[in-house]
Amino acid sequence: MTQLVQNLNLALELSQEIVRLAGEKRWSDMDELDRQRMQILESIFADPEMRTGHGDFEDQLEQIVALNNQAMAICTEAREGVIQDGKRLKLGKEAVNAYLKQSYD
Repeated sequence: MTQLVQNLNLALELSQEIVRLAGEKRWSDMDELDRQRMQILESIFADPEMRTGHGDFEDQLEQIVALNNQAMAICTEAREGVIQDGKRLKLGKEAVNAYLKQSYD
C-alpha cells in the first residue's frame, strides 16, 4: 500500500470521526482532528502520484468532501442555535433590567 493510499484512508477515517464529534458537539476535539486532517490532505495533494493521476482516488476524495460538508452543516446548525440562545438571553436580560428599573421607580 502506497503512502498516498494510506493517507487517503487516514483522511477518510478522520473525516468520519470529525462528523461524529460534531454530532456530539465536541468542538475542541473536532478542531484538533481537523488540524491533523488538513496536514494529511496537504500531503495528499502534494504527492506526485496524485498529480500524475495514476490510481483511482476520486471515490475516497468525494467521500471526504461529503463528510466535510456534513460536519459543516452540523456546525452551522449549532452556531445558529447559539445565536438564537444569545438573542433570548439578551431579551431576558432586558426584561429583567426593565423590571428592576420599574421596581425602583
